[in-house]
Amino acid sequence: MKVNRFKKGWRGLFILFILVLLSIGTSNGNPSSEKKKAETVMTGITIVSLDAPLRASIGRKVYIEVVVGNERATKATTILTVTCPTTKQQIGREAETLEGLSSQKITYSWNTEGLKEGTYIIRAEVEKLPDETVLDDNVRQIEILIQR
Repeated sequence: MKVNRFKKGWRGLFILFILVLLSIGTSNGNPSSEKKKAETVMTGITIVSLDAPLRASIGRKVYIEVVVGNERATKATTILTVTCPTTKQQIGREAETLEGLSSQKITYSWNTEGLKEGTYIIRAEVEKLPDETVLDDNVRQIEILIQR
């Protein structure tokens, strides 16, 4: 009786061993799993925040604060552009160089002289770094209500 249980235990262990080998063999030979290993996520410079008042008066300057961050461990340079797509105005554009894993606040003033009442979009964008793959954090925008 004890010998039978011993043989059954080894047989179950052997079957489990074969199943593990088969699963390893199929995951290593699968081209899609190799492709996933080859894809590397490369972060870069990001717009951490974009701040401005939600409301402003026509004819007054609106101060726009952009915080740009470098998610890499090495120094990186990019171009920051702040625009108002509603009026097709460029509010500011300059090269920004950031040390690794650092951030910097840049403030621009936007002249609202001559604008009509309404909602205006302010957009901040940093240019893509050469091997950057995460791009959805390179652009931010906000809306500002301009009133009399």
